[in-house]
Amino acid sequence: MRYILFLISVGLAGAFGWHLYGDSLASVESKSKEKKADVAAVDVVRVVRQPIAERIELVGSLEPVTEVQIRSRLSGYLGKVPFDVGDHVESGQTVIELDDASTRELVSRATAAEQVAAAQLKAQIAREGQALREVERQRELATSGVSTNQQIEEAESALSVSKAETELERARLAQAKADLERARLALNELQISTPISGYVAEQNCDVGDLARAEDALMRIVDLSSIRTVVNVVERDYAKIKLGETATVTVDGIPNRQFTGRIVRQAPVLDPTTRTAKVMIEIANEDALLKPGMHGRVVITVSRLARALAVPSSAVHGQAGEQFVYTVDEARNVAVRQPVSVGFRDGELTQVLMGLNENSLVVTLGGRLIKDGDALDFEELPGEVVTSEFSAVRNESSADAAE
Repeated sequence: MRYILFLISVGLAGAFGWHLYGDSLASVESKSKEKKADVAAVDVVRVVRQPIAERIELVGSLEPVTEVQIRSRLSGYLGKVPFDVGDHVESGQTVIELDDASTRELVSRATAAEQVAAAQLKAQIAREGQALREVERQRELATSGVSTNQQIEEAESALSVSKAETELERARLAQAKADLERARLALNELQISTPISGYVAEQNCDVGDLARAEDALMRIVDLSSIRTVVNVVERDYAKIKLGETATVTVDGIPNRQFTGRIVRQAPVLDPTTRTAKVMIEIANEDALLKPGMHGRVVITVSRLARALAVPSSAVHGQAGEQFVYTVDEARNVAVRQPVSVGFRDGELTQVLMGLNENSLVVTLGGRLIKDGDALDFEELPGEVVTSEFSAVRNESSADAAE
């Protein structure tokens, strides 16, 4: 019996010891894991000097430089509408025709009236000639004593009346010509043509509709040149100059850049928004750009050939409190370093104060570490070559720099 109790006691002691060993081993493994977890894996780069440029990035809606609203000067019913939305038209081409039956009748009547007036004038000229010959005959007869003074006076009076009637007929013919010209102009106005070449953007009428002077029947836009109007803040207003170029991109045409030129700059700023309107004209020979598209405009205003710069992902914080994490290479730990920055885009940020050339700066993983954390880092190339050799002006950073 004692022997059995002894075996039981030995078994219990062994089980307890094994349990203690397992707990101890788990504790050691846990501490080892915690120690490994304290070492953060990050990517770092060396701070280098490289080209960077200040640019202003703006947005605006595209609109045509030239467009026209087609209206009718006369009221009337539409007879023909030969073009529809999307059709191309040439300058001077008839785009709308009003029903011209009544106007053509007026032209016919005016033409006939002119012909009658011309015939009456011709007849009156003949009568005037006859009256002149009668005066001459009476004067010849007077020399031979056959004609009296009264007869001569009557012939001369008839000639004066005939001349007056001739002038009257001339006036009637001029009036008939004016009426005919007015009728023809009215007929021409029924043929509504476009003063510009372009595309039909809107067509607000159909055959049989009543056209009135206040109604816009059609809108035609010239797509050979497009413009956008952007609002520039007061801080950047003086940096923009007329004639400078700008790069324009649109979401609807990826991987394509268009070159624009600054053609207008408002002389005053809006007192509410503290912005000024700037107009940029863009060549659009292939008509890819369409009015209404959302344009992204980039204007380069200054360049630096050798600026101390880091990837923008390395900079954290808000304006006035921006910082980066550098690496203490002697201890391999993170150091929170306040910085003052200047130009910035999606890839590069200019560092004005706080860093030295060749310092190691954390790029990937900087949001997951804090000051003093141990680092396991991989060094990447420090120089970033941007495709446009430009950088967006960081407004908040510039405030801090100033």
